[in-house]
Amino acid sequence: MFLTPTAVFGQEEGLTPTEKCLLITAADLSDAKAPGFGKYTMTTQEVVSTPRLDLKSNPIAKTYRTVLRQEIAEGPNYAGHYRVAFWGCGASCAMFAVVNLKTGRVITAREFATVLGTHLTADDFLPGTKSNGWGFRFKIDSSLLVILGAPDEDESKAGAYYFVLQGEKLRLIHATHVNKNCENVKP
Repeated sequence: MFLTPTAVFGQEEGLTPTEKCLLITAADLSDAKAPGFGKYTMTTQEVVSTPRLDLKSNPIAKTYRTVLRQEIAEGPNYAGHYRVAFWGCGASCAMFAVVNLKTGRVITAREFATVLGTHLTADDFLPGTKSNGWGFRFKIDSSLLVILGAPDEDESKAGAYYFVLQGEKLRLIHATHVNKNCENVKP
């Protein structure tokens, strides 16, 4: 699934200076203290021939069972035998979950359920990852998952959120917040 933020579409021309200021770029998300994928390397990658979704494992499993089943049929894309699944929930909004392909268990972040990417223009942030969506960065051989955007559609908290999969839970280990003062930008 490919999701595109509404502010992007290659149309930065014609934006006002204030609108351009609001755009979040890879440079805005850069953080020397942020953890890297190499620190959370997974040594085993397993193929699960017939993954089954556990509808009782998480409240969203039953509600979003169709998209989750479609996603798990694609096989693992994260941390060995897991699948990061994400789907649209409105304009530039995405919901996400991680599914253990061995058990079918659906795992969600405790901190937020959706991410908004209206002002996100950071496709070049953390290149070489497995993601095909604007707000998600992950690798098959790492337990690090990076979510980009505004959590639960709160643009005041926009940034990059770093989670590690530990004990069947997503644990937030780092956050890089983007703080821009665009109110004083001259037109």
